[in-house]
Amino acid sequence: MTRMNLIKFTLVVALAGTLSGTTRSARAAGVNARVGDVTKLKGQRTNKLIGMGLVTGLSGTGDGDEYLPSMRPLAAALKRFANPVSSIEELGGSNNCAIVMLEAVLPEFGVREGDTVDVQVTAFGAAKSLKGGRLLITPLLYHDFNVQKVFARASGAIKVLSESDLVTGIIRNGATVEEDVLVRFLATGRELPYGADWIDPNEHYITLVLDDAHASWAMVHEIATSINTELALAADVEQVALAVDPKNVIVHVPKTQSVASWIQEVENAVLLVPDAEARVIVDRLSGTIVVSGNAKMSPVIVSQRGLTVTIAPRQNGDAVASTGGPNAFVAIDPNGAGDVNVGDLLEALKPLNVPIEDRIEILTKVHELGKLHAKLIFEN
Repeated sequence: MTRMNLIKFTLVVALAGTLSGTTRSARAAGVNARVGDVTKLKGQRTNKLIGMGLVTGLSGTGDGDEYLPSMRPLAAALKRFANPVSSIEELGGSNNCAIVMLEAVLPEFGVREGDTVDVQVTAFGAAKSLKGGRLLITPLLYHDFNVQKVFARASGAIKVLSESDLVTGIIRNGATVEEDVLVRFLATGRELPYGADWIDPNEHYITLVLDDAHASWAMVHEIATSINTELALAADVEQVALAVDPKNVIVHVPKTQSVASWIQEVENAVLLVPDAEARVIVDRLSGTIVVSGNAKMSPVIVSQRGLTVTIAPRQNGDAVASTGGPNAFVAIDPNGAGDVNVGDLLEALKPLNVPIEDRIEILTKVHELGKLHAKLIFEN
């Protein structure tokens, strides 16, 4: 079937959900996981460093006359090494250097002085290629300019990763850390932004944070229940974990326990993952539709570009999926029992080669009619 086809097809999707395939909704009920698989510790995050530096050795592919501001750091370097120039115009023919932007990411568990990290390099001016270039020693700062401290220094040979993109590259282990960046996971009760009676202002706690894909009251309840079931007895208390909102679970760290071993036990606690929230995530740019949970649909008829999609109960006990002539039409029995999910609909559309744009439009219309019982989320 093509968009230009003038014949109106009718597709009937039986409400018994008899069709199956890779697009069927994922059901998480009964799946065992570790608490650490769906959470991270508050404070566990990466930190970005940035800088602006000078690359040399570019064999005529640098900024040159087309971008004189890049000559300023070169002039400063020459002055530092006792070879000053009277004006940057004297360097206008220097096509072998370029000014670049630098980015480095510090790992989520922190770094120590002397550790090294990769540096991403991007041409800032008129350079045509960074191939063969070498970065002069450049200080890297925290991305918040209110923090005036050099955290690392970058230098080294640039590796261009793609012949189709010669103005970006990477320096493997090109930045050496100058300052310890330590991660603080513990907080006292008085430092926590929660006022529950269970929280002691003088005791220590960690906070487990869920990402948006897992955040829900059902999930945090299961996490707190799992931790309390497995670890409360070891801590000789009735409760060690408290779900405070759909994204956060507070866990008490007993004074009798080693922090490292306690966090390990918390993260290894077995979790029975509850039913996933019903979601349909659509990425128009890549043409991807992802279905999670049991995204059900009620009886409805949708006509889109010559295709009529009818979601209806089984007829005479048998599922129906067919195409018909120009006047083909199947009525809905609104009192029919059973249901169908989005995965069944997508699987039924596949053999008809319905374009992804039309599939997305059908889902959108069903959602607008209130017949899609799931969150419809658009990305890009």
